[in-house]
Amino acid sequence: MSIKQEEYSFYYKVKNERARKRLGFKAGFFWCTAKKQSLALSRGELAMDAAGFDEADFARPVRVHFPVENDIPPEGVFDTKFCENREPGGEDGKTLTLIPGASFAVKSDETE
Repeated sequence: MSIKQEEYSFYYKVKNERARKRLGFKAGFFWCTAKKQSLALSRGELAMDAAGFDEADFARPVRVHFPVENDIPPEGVFDTKFCENREPGGEDGKTLTLIPGASFAVKSDETE
């Protein structure tokens, strides 16, 4: 019997203003492929710890739709740069959308 793997992506909002000032960012992002959500959440906590962050500084992670973008962080890495110009939004509140007025660089493999 084969259990289907699924891609899980999570948005970790920094818990409060004091932690935001200390850390220097507002949120983190993590994604991985796992058999179930509880396993993906555990991997997220481990990745956060490996990156040098304490889970006590973050609110409960929110599962968001897997973003299809060129600059998505590597799988299994807790990343704080990806959320600098994105936040959960859309009609469902679970789609990472560009913050109005924010700019972002699109990586391109094409050469001119």
